[in-house]
Parts: sequence; structure tokens; C-alpha cells
Amino acid sequence: MSAKLELVREEKLYRLIPGHKKDDRLEASGVAVVDGYAYVVFDNQNLVGKIDPSLETTGSNDLIPTPGPGGGFEDITYDPKGGRFYLIVEAARDTDGKYRGIVSEYDSELRFQRCARLSTAFEGGNKGFEGVAHLWRGETEYLLALCEGNLCTKAKQGGGRIQVFERTQGETWRWAHQVDLPLSAEFEDYAALKFHGDRVAVVSQASRRVWIGDIDAAGQGFAGQGMVYKFPDKSYCNVEGVAWLSDDLLVAVSDRRKKGEQPKRCADKDQSIHVFRIPSG
Repeated sequence: MSAKLELVREEKLYRLIPGHKKDDRLEASGVAVVDGYAYVVFDNQNLVGKIDPSLETTGSNDLIPTPGPGGGFEDITYDPKGGRFYLIVEAARDTDGKYRGIVSEYDSELRFQRCARLSTAFEGGNKGFEGVAHLWRGETEYLLALCEGNLCTKAKQGGGRIQVFERTQGETWRWAHQVDLPLSAEFEDYAALKFHGDRVAVVSQASRRVWIGDIDAAGQGFAGQGMVYKFPDKSYCNVEGVAWLSDDLLVAVSDRRKKGEQPKRCADKDQSIHVFRIPSG
């Protein structure tokens, strides 16, 4: 049996962002924690929300216009060493007819710098990259992109896959290798990943689970099977983003309920930001 995450606090996003009302669509899809703030991306608009994780309606909460190559983003990560945000577009049709993810780069003020196509090809535009994380290993810079589907396909079983890209001197991202998630993290889909030192959190929307594990000593995979945690109840139907607030606190964001496909209870937690504690032991 999986242990349950402990809810610390949560709130609807429209209540935290000035000028927004209940009917506004804030389809949150990813989150990163930078300098004490939660930066939230949406898959239905080119905006980044800056949210105080205390979840109080403070004057610092804001929506920042963020031009990009599509109509929204799936996830966001930050490189404190380089002072750069990286936002990922799930997949766009390329000149050869195949679909590939796109990473957009922004400075620390979220001003657009450049974008790059990632080489991994997908079967369609709705099962591409859902999560992104940035890492340094020595002087080498890496971008880790999490496939939504098992085996980087539309399969619902077989295992999660992370595609690792290395920054080249030409400021592009070259495929380096693939990392397989362990069997304990075999979910129906994969929505986000974030690192905290050598720890990693991977969230699944469909399975309503979070897997937490550790990078192995070589930095090429994971040590052991890690731990799987459930969300507090079945209303957490649409969690799509996750990040670390501290060693035992996670912040997560939820997309909009799929009307006609999901139970009404899913609306209780949709388009929201949540803070969970990882139980001890």
C-alpha cells in the first residue's frame, strides 16, 4: 500500500492572481520554485504565474506574459547558475511530419532568449514531453525531458522514460542518453519531474501518484526503487506539475477538470495550487 501525502494548504489559482474570477481558465500544467516563489505555467496560454507559496493573496502574486512557440507550456524549470528559465512545449509538428518537443529559454526576468527543437520524435502532438528539469554535472549542462506516455509512446504500461539532452557549444540541445524509471514508478502516464539535490519527484496525473527516488552515484539512473505516495483523496484527478519547497514539502498544480470524462468531484481540486508534506518513515 502506498503512503499518503499530507495536505498542508491549497487554493484555487483564480483567488490568488489579481483580476481573475472563478470562470477564468487557468489550466496549470507545471511549476518550479525559484527564490521562494512558485512559478506556474499553463497549457492554454503563454503566461507564467508568480505565486507566493504561503497561498496568501499578497501583492507579489502576478501573471507574466511569456511569448513562446505555441499556445501554452507543459512544464517549467530554472537554472540558478545561468539565471535561465526553460519552458517546454509538449510536441509540435516538424518539417518531416513528425512531432517533437520545443524548449524555450528565458532570462531571470522571463524575457525570451531563444528556443530549440528536441530531437526525440513522437507519434502525435498530444503524447510528447510533459515534464522538464535542468541539471549541471561538473561543467556539463543537461536538460531532462519526461515523456508523458510509457516507453515514450501512447502505451499505458511498460515504464517511464526520461530523455537527457546535453547543451552544446552552439547553444542547442543534443540527445545524450535515456534514463528508465524503476518498476516501482510504472504509472499510467507521467506529468512532471523535479530534482532537489540528488532526490527526484515524478508525478502521474492518471495514476494519481508521486514517486520519489534518488539519483545513483554515477548520475546515470536511480538508486533502488524509491517510494510511491498517493494524494490525500480521489479528488486530485488532474495534478500535472510538481516541485520541491523543502526536503519534505512539495508544491503541486492541477489542470482543469475534463467535463464529461471525469467525476464532478474532480472540480474541487482543479486549477489549483497545493502544498503537500511527505510523511516521515
